[in-house]
Amino acid sequence: MEQRFDKPVSVMLGVNMTFTVDRPARAAEVLLSQWPTRSGPKHLAARTAVMKALQHPDDAQRAALARQAFEDAAREADILVEYHAPRSSRR
Repeated sequence: MEQRFDKPVSVMLGVNMTFTVDRPARAAEVLLSQWPTRSGPKHLAARTAVMKALQHPDDAQRAALARQAFEDAAREADILVEYHAPRSSRR
C-alpha cells in the first residue's frame, strides 16, 4: 500500500488554484506534468525521491524523504503555499 505523507503539501499551480499533495503518486503527477516553472536542482531531486518512494510503497522513510524533497522543490519554484497558525492572544 502506498504511503501517505505525514503532512500534506499545498502548492499553487495556477491563479487561485491550490492543490494539496498527500502521497508520492500525486507528487509525481504534479512534478512530471503540472510543474509551472523550469526545473531546477530541487525539482530534479524531488523527482528522484518521489520515484524511489513509488518503487518502495511500504517504506515510510522514503515517503518522508519524498515529501521533504517535494516541499523543497515547491519552495524553490515559489509555488509552496504555507499556512501559519494564528498566534494565540494571551493577555
